Amino acid sequence: MLNYFTPALYLKSYEDLDPAWLVRRKIRLLILDIDNTLAAHDEQVAGDKAKAFVHRLKDAGIQAVVMSNNNKERVSRFAASLDVPYYYFSTKPLKRTYKKVLRDTGLKPDQCAVIGDQLLTDILGGSRMGLTTILTTPLVTRDIPWTKLNRVVENQVYRLLEHEEILKRGDYDE
Repeated sequence: MLNYFTPALYLKSYEDLDPAWLVRRKIRLLILDIDNTLAAHDEQVAGDKAKAFVHRLKDAGIQAVVMSNNNKERVSRFAASLDVPYYYFSTKPLKRTYKKVLRDTGLKPDQCAVIGDQLLTDILGGSRMGLTTILTTPLVTRDIPWTKLNRVVENQVYRLLEHEEILKRGDYDE
């Protein structure tokens, strides 16, 4: 069961992801979480670093899409600032939107990766679909109320992962 919460790669920030790592694994699409992964939940558009990151992905031949549990207005505005397709109210970790992304792109799960800051949404959802999962540390400590609740449960999962010597919070992959 803990394997569903175990990312393939654990990084401090999305900026630490080398597109060559994805290319070596034949990943053709990276699904990007927004809130606390690429930007704080109250930042309306992508910053220069996030734009540069998406540009590096595209230069490496990797498509990018934004997939968020947030509302259409928030997600569409943010995705437009990155010039990428988007999926809003994704209900991660449920499979529905992941399946839609695969249908829309014509890709198979082993050709896709997901990057996000939450074990209970991004990593669990991606793992359930057979995608390569990449966990980052949340950009900021402030969260919306629903995410605060998720973090309480997530802390318990982190404790189990650490107890089983699978993943230690803050012990990043290189």
